[in-house]
Amino acid sequence: MGEKPMNVVIVGGSLAGLMNGIMMKRLGHNIHILEQNPSSIRSGHAAGIRAGPQAQEFFRKYDLLQQPYSLDCPGIQFINRDSKVKRFLKNPMCMTGWTTLYYRLRANYDGFASVYCPEPPTVTEKEGKAVYDLGKRVTNVSYQDGSVMVAFDDSINGGSGCLVADLVIAADGSSSAVRQLIMPELQRPYAGYVAWRGSVVEKDASEETKKIFDSKFTIFKMPRNYILVYIIPGLDGSLKPGERLLNFVWYYNCAEDSQEFADIMTDSDGHRHRNTLPPGGMCEKVWARQKAYAKSVLAAPFAELVEKTTEPFISSVSDAIAPRASFFDGKLLLVGDALALFRPHIALSANQAAMNALLLEKVLKKEMKLSEWEKQVLQYGNAQRLLSIVTGNFAQVGGLTFILSVVRYLLVLIGHRFDRLLSTTS
Repeated sequence: MGEKPMNVVIVGGSLAGLMNGIMMKRLGHNIHILEQNPSSIRSGHAAGIRAGPQAQEFFRKYDLLQQPYSLDCPGIQFINRDSKVKRFLKNPMCMTGWTTLYYRLRANYDGFASVYCPEPPTVTEKEGKAVYDLGKRVTNVSYQDGSVMVAFDDSINGGSGCLVADLVIAADGSSSAVRQLIMPELQRPYAGYVAWRGSVVEKDASEETKKIFDSKFTIFKMPRNYILVYIIPGLDGSLKPGERLLNFVWYYNCAEDSQEFADIMTDSDGHRHRNTLPPGGMCEKVWARQKAYAKSVLAAPFAELVEKTTEPFISSVSDAIAPRASFFDGKLLLVGDALALFRPHIALSANQAAMNALLLEKVLKKEMKLSEWEKQVLQYGNAQRLLSIVTGNFAQVGGLTFILSVVRYLLVLIGHRFDRLLSTTS
């Protein structure tokens, strides 16, 4: 990767794509993001996420807005069916929302104005060009004479096109089209349970419920499933009490071959979804049944949030990791969920995206070899993926399956530590 500005194509305009795009644009490279979605507006996507250490570092370094984007959470509390706190674990976290980060990153990448960021930062002369190209579905990637060709279909204008790039970043998420093209054998098997998600504006919850959930990451555990709640920024990114969102995730066992699974993954138009049924599409009868079940098994504050959620969405839980991160002589790189998909329990997807980008910056500045970047991102991705499996197995499965997942995780950590010791002594 030379010193002159590169023409970089990034496939996928979500958090990982934007983080890498911002980083490389600030280094003077020209960035062209190909995004499959036909619109820049992301409505109804109020999923909560955790801003881990690397995500926080990324925003300190690259966010020119320098305004709060997260809420401090002191730790995790476990409550019983009577809504009494059984245990509290001190574990400070920064909680935020996918939509909040998306619009913040868009403002920094290409100056996109929104209610979240109405006054984007000014672009400096030293920055490279930034293009956010909507409605582009990548159909092929190939390598010839030191350049990568990216072919795509255009869902907005019709027809197709092709870009030639010095470097391609595949940041197109858990269902990565690029990963499927270069590694069609890689699968993401269903873990045996789903994640029901939803949120309620804080002012719409009862005073008792707001008091219980105030600032804490709250968990209610049941046999073979559990639900959690934490507070995230509001629908316009607001951090004001009353305008924030009470965000829940309910992990629920459901066999893949069951009629129940078929029902909950089929939207109101009769279309069955493979991985995620988005907000606004859930069948009313399915959601009514789940709300009735929630009332019968959940502690009252959780049941209230489920009852008051108007646009739930659901994802089938899975995990995967690619055996490699670098292809085409280092000219095609996998990052974020396209590289390693974690089960959502640990909420570190955004952190992985930031970590990948921060390390890639070192490669571009010739402070790190690409082979070392690949080694570190694969080690991090595999360790966090295994940790997410441990967490899921503890809550949803238990027994020998859980024990074996712990052993696999510990063996990987030991192997990584031994590898670092060898590196420091050689």
